[in-house]
Amino acid sequence: MLPLYDVDLDTRAFNIFQPVESILPYELPKLSITPVEIQPTKTAKPATLSFKKPEVDLYCKACKKKFSNEPTFTNHLKSAKHITNEKKMQPVKAAPTGRIAVNPQVQEALAQLEKAQDTKCDPTLSITIYWNQAQVLFGLKRPQYVEKALKLLIDFLILSPVTTFSSAQITSFLYNSQLALARLLCIYQELDESRSVYLDAIDGKWKLEKGELMNIAQNLCKLSVPSLISACDNLATKYLTRERNRTKPAPVISDINNSITTILNEAGSLFAQEDNIYNSIPSEHIAIVLYATCSLVCQYDKVDGYTPNDFYFMMNQVYESLDNSAHHMVEINLLDKSNTWNVFNAMLLSIEIGFELRKVIVNRIECAFAY
Repeated sequence: MLPLYDVDLDTRAFNIFQPVESILPYELPKLSITPVEIQPTKTAKPATLSFKKPEVDLYCKACKKKFSNEPTFTNHLKSAKHITNEKKMQPVKAAPTGRIAVNPQVQEALAQLEKAQDTKCDPTLSITIYWNQAQVLFGLKRPQYVEKALKLLIDFLILSPVTTFSSAQITSFLYNSQLALARLLCIYQELDESRSVYLDAIDGKWKLEKGELMNIAQNLCKLSVPSLISACDNLATKYLTRERNRTKPAPVISDINNSITTILNEAGSLFAQEDNIYNSIPSEHIAIVLYATCSLVCQYDKVDGYTPNDFYFMMNQVYESLDNSAHHMVEINLLDKSNTWNVFNAMLLSIEIGFELRKVIVNRIECAFAY
């Protein structure tokens, strides 16, 4: 369960409504999930040393008056005048230790969520409320309530309510809500659920069918790298066909969440974690499929900083952590046959692997040089 309130949540560094840069291969953001509400109050240890009884302070702060002896001071404390002055000095009581003071903004946001759930509420208004209050609650560092708002919105959108929004806008709301939820779950290490939501978002927005993606990952060990690239080309066929058939330049991406390369790379990094299993498949296998797909789509996605070689490097990094994958690393180096350095690396790697496999790879290297 996510914390109700996380005072340490850095909403800028972990802005779930934008790609989270700290989701990296073999390294995930780690936040404390100890709820502030249940932190135990430390009990003072009993004293083991004896001390002299301190002298009584005979000055009354409430009445601003000093007394000459203790009996007189004691009688003064019982007087109506002193009691009245003391009450005036008392501060407003703070919230009990270990609890969160009621925040009017949180109360208002929760009231809005209740309003959105009312069956009498206009569906268009409900969608707007869910989305806006998720952002408000995130700014107030209330992860549990953010999760609730996003899940309510996702469930509501899946029901295809009749609204004044266009189908494209509904798709956008669903996609962005899923990404935000996936990132929120990721930074609190709810990895399985986060991965599922990422794959749902990618399937819905980019038409990378989840079942097909998982099938490629399941059979990864049997696939050569060229065969993997071919399978990923088929996986992303709807996006790639559209982009390859363009007669005009693609529009500039105004929202980074609409960069397929950025999102697939982010999801790939979430799966590229050692010794993780997702749906009975090593998560690193799924990462390789996502990175291989990135190497194809990045050529058409107008986002600076991405090239196919970047993702070949990422694939190599993941293959390196897997057993018996040296031949795959050789094949990756040969994907860019115009790069002499890559071919040289392939030759060095081939020296380290078995004789029979080496003969096949040396033949490929010779073909690469002939190219």
